[in-house]
Formats: sequence, structure tokens, C-alpha cells
Amino acid sequence: MEYLRTMKKMAILLFCVSLFSFQVQSVQAQATNLYEDFSTCVSGLPAGWQSYSVSGTQQWQCTTSGYIGSGVRMNGYSGGANTNDDWLISPLLDLSAYQSPQLAFWNYTAFNGSPLQVLVSNNYSGSGNPNAATWIPVPVGLALPNSSSWFYTNFVNLNAYKSQPLHIAFKYLSTNSAAADWRIDDVTVTDGSLFVYKQFVHAGDGLAGGYSGASSFTFMYQNLTGGPLTVTAPSPFQLSKDGITYASQLTYTSGISGLMQNVFVRTAPTVADKVYRKEISFALGSVPLGEKVYVLGTSLPDQQTLQVANWNMRWFGDPSFCGCDTNLARLNATQVLKDMQADVYCLQEVVNINQLAQITSSLGSNYQYAVAPFGSGATSTSSFNYPGCQKLAYIYNTSKIQNLGTFGLLASTYPADTSAYYCFSSGRYPFIMKAKLLLNGNSDTVIIANIHSKAGSTTADYQRRQCGVQHMTDSLNALFPGKKVLVIGDYNDYLEGTPVSGQTVTPYQYLLSNNYQGITLPSHYPGQSTYTGTTDHMIDNVVCSNALFPSYADSSCFIFTEPEKYLTDFANTTSDHYPMMSYFHFNFPAPTSVDESVTQSRIGLINPSSDLILFTSSGSVDQEVAVTVYDMTGQRIQNVKLGSLNGLTRIPVSGLSAGLYLVDILHQKQHIRLKWIKP
Repeated sequence: MEYLRTMKKMAILLFCVSLFSFQVQSVQAQATNLYEDFSTCVSGLPAGWQSYSVSGTQQWQCTTSGYIGSGVRMNGYSGGANTNDDWLISPLLDLSAYQSPQLAFWNYTAFNGSPLQVLVSNNYSGSGNPNAATWIPVPVGLALPNSSSWFYTNFVNLNAYKSQPLHIAFKYLSTNSAAADWRIDDVTVTDGSLFVYKQFVHAGDGLAGGYSGASSFTFMYQNLTGGPLTVTAPSPFQLSKDGITYASQLTYTSGISGLMQNVFVRTAPTVADKVYRKEISFALGSVPLGEKVYVLGTSLPDQQTLQVANWNMRWFGDPSFCGCDTNLARLNATQVLKDMQADVYCLQEVVNINQLAQITSSLGSNYQYAVAPFGSGATSTSSFNYPGCQKLAYIYNTSKIQNLGTFGLLASTYPADTSAYYCFSSGRYPFIMKAKLLLNGNSDTVIIANIHSKAGSTTADYQRRQCGVQHMTDSLNALFPGKKVLVIGDYNDYLEGTPVSGQTVTPYQYLLSNNYQGITLPSHYPGQSTYTGTTDHMIDNVVCSNALFPSYADSSCFIFTEPEKYLTDFANTTSDHYPMMSYFHFNFPAPTSVDESVTQSRIGLINPSSDLILFTSSGSVDQEVAVTVYDMTGQRIQNVKLGSLNGLTRIPVSGLSAGLYLVDILHQKQHIRLKWIKP
């Protein structure tokens, strides 16, 4: 984020105008382009901008809660809703030389009220009441009412107004019965339109000092003039036009206008065992553009790492309670899970099992799912409430996880003991999976407890969570003493303190005081939230036993907020919770030899060869194939994931000296290790 703020400050174009009052700022000069990120908006609007209040006591003003850093905000609520008519007006713009001027800006709204209006005027004097001029409404898509989320409005064509200098205005209206909160940030006008066709890229894992395999995204710029257009990736990510030559920045000229461009992305880390989340940015000349590509990569070796996701999917598959189009929610959820590329997804609030099966199928043939045969008010699959109840579930990668069994922790005590049933929201017990890890030909076992605790902010709700955690902790310690246990899911409370009035200690203190350590402590995530539209609200959590904690990759757990930026109206169409990701690194010994007696699979390799060449002995292989190359000391050289194999597949491995190497090939549940000779 600091990188983005710095870039914004460097890129801003200041207009030479005079400021003569807190309410009206007179615009005297004409600007030929516009990029305003409001980073100088502290005590007053940036030079050239003006706020005019036609009616009401509130007016547009600077805010530190912009999309990134500072922005501008108008809210007609103050001790109640108030009637307001307020204008935010841009500097005077001369766009006559533009072929296709395009307006873009980030906007946010919360609470009920009138939509923001965007207008253009060619005859506004630059000061005074804007109603004295002629203003033309411009159709735009905006953040949905009362959504409490940011929305990127772009491709607003101003071509019809460019023949004369113009002002752009954002008009806010409120009444004494409805006053919304509207915020604006990163207002740009550029020549031409940038279309980015994939806004999230998982760049994979690369060994520190090496590189990951390549992922890609595409974009197209219509009516590209001026420029040049630059695409920039922050370290440790690199970009390439051809998948061969990589750099931190790519440059394009007007010759690409209207043509699809493919950009390769790879991770080139210098520090081991880290997770990187950055933004690839675009700029036209010196003007940053609002479009971003969000990129994730790690320096954790995939074949030694368990990647775990947890996500409350909000009444998934139930149109009544989710208040959404369930097919759209399923498609969005599929995209989110594909982007995360976890080995196991620990899911809460799954209602429709058929839709869960569709998501699992979309992830690939190596994924399977398991659903709890119980839920609130449903002690078994034959219970009347079971089809419509919130269920806990897993989706897991069979290439890396063998499911040794699932069961409901404490479920067997019912009905003889109703306390655990009551404390876990009438039977929403922790759903346990005993997961055997299949990593680099080695194995380990992790016990996963997927939980969805009692919701609510009353003292009774708090006490039920407190009761449930005592039952759960005692049972886990009795069943799995000294084992590697992960307790993950929707805790509906904090691991430090609590939002419940009158309480000061987390209801999970008993768990944290009895052989378990919290990863998602609120003190480690200041200002962050797992619940959309809030801050400092960490209610989805990750906790592990003392035996598992040393395997946790330090600082690797993060809240996956990116989908809110690339999925339209995420909070209303998909879920009111953000997913989370955590990484656990198991340091098994690296290979230094080959089992000569191993039975060869359908996949082999050619020896000797200057590049690694895989082949299939019969037909094609449609499932994912993971390939890891080691030198004879056991040091990992390269790791590549292939979606399929068909005939011969060449994997370029650059910078290697001649010699003998070991190649691990993981395909479905089969693991083989072969020798490769590089001449």
C-alpha cells in the first residue's frame, strides 16, 4: 500500500490556480489531462477543484478514508438526515486533442440515499452557483446503494463534449429522511480505453534466488495515442511479452491499439518462505490509470507446503437467506477458490450440496469434497432440517491430501449430553478431518477442526461460545494429545478481547491457554476485518496446536480481500465474509537419490536433453502434473505445475550446468522420482 501511495503522490498533476475561500475555488487555467488522487487533500481540496453548497450545511470535504489514502467525501447525515444539494467540480479541461477521452474514478457509498450524479458543462464560468450553467448528465455505473463497498467506474466516454473546454461535476443530493455517504477517489481522464480481461493472477511459487513458472493475463487498449503505455510489477514479480525475457516494467506504443496483448507474470523472490500480494499497475505517459491486476505469489516450495483456506460462504446455495442469485454466487465462488489455489478449503454456511459439488468439479478432477452430516437443528442427514441447514464442508486436493476420515466432534454425546449441542448452535459441532499429507513423497498427518461458532453479540451468545470452546478444547486434547491440530473457521468473535458489551476477555481464552496458539490475533491485523463493510473485526480465525505452530510460515496468513475489487458487488452477490489463506511449511528432507525399483508411470522424461522434456507413454494426461527439479545435493532448482500433458512437453530450465539432476513428478496420487542428465 505504501508503494501505491508513493506512486500516487509522484503522478498527481497540480493545476496552477488560486484558492480564495473554503467554499468556492476559482478555476482560471485549462488542463489537458486529469489525474487526481487527492493525496494533497488534507485541509482543503486540491488546487483547481471546488466544492459548492447550493443548500444544506454539509459539503464535500477531504477524508483520509479514500480508496487508498486520502479522498473526498460527502455525507448529509449529522445528528440525523439533512437536506443537501452539494457539488464537487473539477478543474477546467481542454480535451480537444483527444481521440476518445475516457473518465474513470473510484466511488463508495453506504446507507440509503440518492445516487450520485455525474454531469458535464461546457459553459460553467468556473465559480459561483453551478445552477447558472448548463449541465448534461452522463450515464455511469456506480457503487450499489447501501453496499458499503468501493466500485471502479470506468469507460465513461466524454467524446461528445470535447469540442469545448469542460468541467466535470459530482452532484450529491440528500433529504431529511435519507442521506447516503458518498466518497470519490482517483479521478482520471485519459485518451482511449484500457480493458483488462483478468484482474487476478496467481503467479505461483518460486525458490528464493530462482523463478516460478509463468502465469498470464491479457489486456487491450482502444484508441491508444500519446503515451507510451507502461505496465509495472513491483518486486518480486516480473513481466514478459514473450515468456522468455522478463523485466519489472513493459512499454507499449500506439501500434498495439485495439490489439489483444498477453502478459506473462512470474515470481522471482530473494527471500525464502514468504507470501507476496501486490498490484500490477498501468500508466499512460506520466498519468497512472485506475485499472489494476492483483497478483499473488510465494517463495514457499509448493510440494512442501500445505495451503489452507477458510471461508464463510453465507448461506451458500439458499436464495432466500443469502438474498442473492445463487448461480451467480456459485460462479463467483468458483472463481475465488480457483484464484486462491488452496490444498484444502474449510467452508462454512454451505446449504446446497449439489452446488458445492459443481464448484468441486470446476476445480479439477483431483479435488473432492466432504460435507458434515449434521448442522443446526439437524443431527443427521435424515433430519427434516438437514437440507436447508448451514453445513460445514471441505474441498481438498487429493494430490496432496488423503482424507483418512471425517466426523463431528462431540456429536456422539448427543442426546445424553445436550450442553455441547446447545453451545454449538443447536448441533453445529466442529467438523473434523484427519488429513494425511502427501508432500514430496513424504507424509505427515494434520487434524483439521472446521468450526462455525454461535453467532450474536449478547452475553448469552458469548457464554455459548465460551462453553463450546471448553468442550471442544478438552475433546481435542483428549483425542489428539501432542498432535498437529488446526482449528479454523468462523469463530464469530475475536481471539483478543471481544465485541460483546460488558466482556473484556475473548471467549476462546481456554483454547489459547491449553496447548493452542492463535495466528489471527487482532493485534497482528490492525484495521483489518474478515467481515465486509467493517474494520477491526477479525471473526474468522486460524488457531493451531503447539505441535503444528512451528510449521506455520511466519506472516503467511492473510485476508483475501482482492475478490471485492474484481468481482462486482462482492458483499451482496457472493458473501459477507472474506476468505482467508494460511501456509504451513513441512521441512521434509530433500531427495538425493532415486528408488531404482520404482514402477514407472505413464509419464517419463528424455535423457539426455538440454531442457527438461516430459513425455506420455500412451495418450494424453488431462490432470495436473507437478514437476520439481533438484540438484544432487538436494537443493530445489525449479518447480512447475502443468495443467496437462499431450505428447512431448518441453520445460525450459535456464542457467544449469551440465550434470545429473533429480526430477520429482507428482500426478494424481502417484509420485515418481527420475534421473535427468543435462549435457
